Amino acid sequence: MSVSVLPALSELLFLLAILFGIVALGISYLWLNFRVWHYPMYLPFKILIGLSLGGFIYASGGSGLTSSFFASIPMFIGLYYKMGLKGEYRSPLYFMAPALFGIIFLFLYPLVYEFYLSFTDLSLKTFADWIQTGSVPFAGIQNYIDVFKDRATGQSFVFVLWRTMVWTFVNLFFHLSIGLALALLLNAKGLKGVGVYRTILTLPWVIPQVIAVLVWRADFNESVGFINQFIKVMNQLVSFEWNGSIIAPLTWFGFEPQAWFLDEDALFAAACIVNIWLGIPFMMINCLGALQSIPGSVYEASSIDGASWLQKFRHITLPLLKPVMVPAAMLGAIWTFNNLNVIYLMTDQGRYEGADILVTDLFKQSFTYYRYGFAAAYSFVIFAILCVLTVIQVKVSRSNEAKAA
Repeated sequence: MSVSVLPALSELLFLLAILFGIVALGISYLWLNFRVWHYPMYLPFKILIGLSLGGFIYASGGSGLTSSFFASIPMFIGLYYKMGLKGEYRSPLYFMAPALFGIIFLFLYPLVYEFYLSFTDLSLKTFADWIQTGSVPFAGIQNYIDVFKDRATGQSFVFVLWRTMVWTFVNLFFHLSIGLALALLLNAKGLKGVGVYRTILTLPWVIPQVIAVLVWRADFNESVGFINQFIKVMNQLVSFEWNGSIIAPLTWFGFEPQAWFLDEDALFAAACIVNIWLGIPFMMINCLGALQSIPGSVYEASSIDGASWLQKFRHITLPLLKPVMVPAAMLGAIWTFNNLNVIYLMTDQGRYEGADILVTDLFKQSFTYYRYGFAAAYSFVIFAILCVLTVIQVKVSRSNEAKAA
């Protein structure tokens, strides 16, 4: 029995032809605007085109938001050509055109539409009516109010936010500290086999995250997992007998087998351990690259002046690492704050409660409780929190740089 690949190839070529046709039309549209932007009737004609396009979409059954979005595109393009470009930057805009169309239709429109949904009562109850009629009950700002008080998961927003902050801080602290320590070791003079060590230490970053987390989840199994077995062996090695009873000193510090998935604190600690292991190589590679860019003559001059290793690290290494590590730390903080995979997989797709952070709680609200409008509002609250934290971080970084200067 032979299988023909011609239908698949013809369909692929057809889709590519459509894609190239759309890009060609877009570039032709931009070229036409460059030719006619200076005419007096250019802007009124653009407004007329926008209103006509929006009216056509609305008459065809489109929602008011969709119609308004597409109606505004010609208007904004006309304003940009008339007030901003004024016939300049023609070649750069042609090269940027495919990416701009992708951003508009794959990012900007979904973002605007999700913002619209955040003011509606879209849920599993109203989903069928929305599909059939295109309308959904309007909820106003009630979804945003419910984010802070109405919790289907039984966990308050403040508590989940606090857990997310702890999750981000703990992970970022160990990512930076252990990553920097390993980078310093790999950058030490005379160390043999650096390439081998670097390859081994980057394996957590190379291994697909889903596979790595699933293996770690098996290691944290209460009965047969490696972690509890290792703890038992270590307790046996350091334990001793005293007056007919076994004394295990490590248990005094809580180092004993845990029911990792049944205890909330243990589950959260297990998720932190896994994410720390996954994130160390990224920081290590950034630190190592920055360390190797520091001229050796700087350290030689400081040695002549009698500087100790600690003084070199404090006054030379850290300041020169800062331009690289601050952006890496900001990126790592955002990644950790929005890390869904580790918590989601460690809790067996949300089956175990107690380790949820904001993004996993958002995921449950949307795909477990089917509160789509509420989840849309929730996502914009998380987005606002990230924006505030980023602005604070940038201001603190600039303030430190100004003091250093």
